[in-house]
Amino acid sequence: MSHLRTGSPVPSTPTTPTPNLPPDHSNAPHSPRRSVPSTPPPQKARARDLLRKHYGLGLGPPAPLPGKAGVDPMNLDSTAFDAKTYYEQLITTSSLPGLLKRENELLTEIRELDSERQSLVYNHHHELIAASDTIAAMKTRAESLDADLDLLKVAFSEISRIASEVAIEDSPPSRPQSPS
Repeated sequence: MSHLRTGSPVPSTPTTPTPNLPPDHSNAPHSPRRSVPSTPPPQKARARDLLRKHYGLGLGPPAPLPGKAGVDPMNLDSTAFDAKTYYEQLITTSSLPGLLKRENELLTEIRELDSERQSLVYNHHHELIAASDTIAAMKTRAESLDADLDLLKVAFSEISRIASEVAIEDSPPSRPQSPS
């Protein structure tokens, strides 16, 4: 009983054989499957959107232009997606095997998205920790350079003092000016 593993509500009445209909075909002129894109959005954009959603930034890509696929209320990835309309069309145009298949597809996609989100969060935290370690190492190195910089400052002061003494000793004596 695979329906028990998926957690889908299934009546407890005895099952009757279903007619041999293709699971994804209906008599409706437009199937909801046609409006769902077969290719996922680019990985980078998806990762960016998942991070923004996770951190509650709410800043997604620019709103799609009218007439584009981004405003289709039947497209799950659309900003104009309408769950109620999608649900109503799905249950009225699909057979029971088609609905069960779609449920399994959605559960798989939800698990994949959750896994991607967890991976993004892990990678983000890993990068933050690595950056923190780098900053701590730089701070330690900078603090150890303070003593060396103090010694260098003393050495330059001594060099300046000696250079000024040498300049005074090497300068020609000043001649008294004769009245003209």
